[in-house]
Amino acid sequence: MKFTQPVSSELFVAMMIYHVTEIKKERIWLTKLVDLLKDYMDKMVIWQAMDTLDDWMIIYGEYGATEKGCAGRLYFIDTHDGGDDRIKQLYDKYWMQITGDTNVRTMANQDEK
Repeated sequence: MKFTQPVSSELFVAMMIYHVTEIKKERIWLTKLVDLLKDYMDKMVIWQAMDTLDDWMIIYGEYGATEKGCAGRLYFIDTHDGGDDRIKQLYDKYWMQITGDTNVRTMANQDEK
């Protein structure tokens, strides 16, 4: 499975985290992320992307309860130094093109009104 989209696999993973946490207002952990991205990239690529995003301080993780109440490491976009603004800009520009989800772009722009 080769990821051939207009952004790197790392940035697409960050965009998915943004989508789940900021647009859908849900929690996200690694296995949920892998399940959401299975049609786009291999789980090893996702794991490596998560490691890189953590190194770049674009994401961070906190331990907390998953949706089923189990303990897990939850991931968020880091708001330090405007990282969330950069991911939001990429999300607004590329999400619909990559995923084909036309409803999401409208939802993302509603917070600006």
